[in-house]
Amino acid sequence: MRLQYVLGLACCLPATSIFAQNAPTNPYPTPLYRMNDVSKSLNLTQDQINRLNTLTDRVQNQYREDFTRLNSLNEAERFARAQELNRRYYNDWSKAASDVFNDTQRNRYQQYNYQYGGFNTLYDPEVQKRLNLTQDQITNLREQANWNNQQWQEINRLGATDPTKATQMYKDYWTQRQERFNKYLTPQQQRTWNEMIGEPYTFQPTFTRSFNR
Repeated sequence: MRLQYVLGLACCLPATSIFAQNAPTNPYPTPLYRMNDVSKSLNLTQDQINRLNTLTDRVQNQYREDFTRLNSLNEAERFARAQELNRRYYNDWSKAASDVFNDTQRNRYQQYNYQYGGFNTLYDPEVQKRLNLTQDQITNLREQANWNNQQWQEINRLGATDPTKATQMYKDYWTQRQERFNKYLTPQQQRTWNEMIGEPYTFQPTFTRSFNR
């Protein structure tokens, strides 16, 4: 039996989402409340977590065939379709979860999603409108997303053999992503973005062990 370490929040490839990013074996965006300390920071009760788990399973079942079909598409089609699916999935999940959160939790959870999603959050047309992104910025977004995905692939690869180094790479990734974000957005857009995300939250990497016989 061989133990393989996989970063529990690795990205959903080839496109990430505004959910916590999954290991490639799971096509569904993983809700942030399942990450370390997020549910605690939101003061979620066990009843709320149970209800969120139930609705997450339900929404995943609804989208099972759609996510499975991504494998039959070429890279360009898969990327665009994955972004669309992630938006639809998140919108349906959010509607289902709206009566589970209180107002404070709901608002903060949205801020967490913006923060964690980063460049992938900017694929949302409403976010693009709110930030007043230019056409050049929207065109350049694919380059940023590709960099993002490459970073997650490497973090996952390293996490399978050296979780300590993978954790450091994860921390470096966040620093580099912020630097790229600051260059990508104008000063006015940065101010709007900071209003959208609220107080910065430090997401912790989670490693789980998968067993290969």
